[in-house]
Amino acid sequence: MPKLLAVRYRLFEFEESAAIAAANDETHHFNGELVLSFEDSTDVFVSWVNAPVQHSIGTQSTSYFISDATLTDHDVSGTGMWSGLVGHDVSLEFVAPDNQILAVASSKDRLLLCSFERGHWWADVVAVCRESPAAYVALGA
Repeated sequence: MPKLLAVRYRLFEFEESAAIAAANDETHHFNGELVLSFEDSTDVFVSWVNAPVQHSIGTQSTSYFISDATLTDHDVSGTGMWSGLVGHDVSLEFVAPDNQILAVASSKDRLLLCSFERGHWWADVVAVCRESPAAYVALGA
C-alpha cells in the first residue's frame, strides 16, 4: 500500500480517552471507527463488523456509520501509538482466518486492530494494541 499520511479516530461522545491512550502509546478501544488516509487519496475505514464472523474487524472505503451518527474526528497521526506507521508504506493483513485481528505494519512498527474488550472477543469495539490478545498470541508472534 502507499504511504500512510494520517490516522483519525471517529469517536462517540465520552470516548475521548482513546485518543489520550493513543498519545500515551497504550492499548485502548472504542466503539466508533478509525480512518487510515494514504498518499494516493485513498481512505480505509476500519471498524467492528459481524461478517465473516460476529464481532470481527472489517475494512471498507466508506464509513460504517450512518451520516447522522454523532461521531467526532480526532487526529491521532502524531501520537506515540501511530508514530512508527504514519509517513511509511504500510501493509494491512488479517493474521487470523476469521478476521479477528488486522495487522497494520510498516518496516518500522506494527499495530493490531481487533474486536476484543476486557478479555472477550464478543465486543462491538475496535481495540488497538501492540501484542495479540491471549487467544491469538501464537498467530501474532
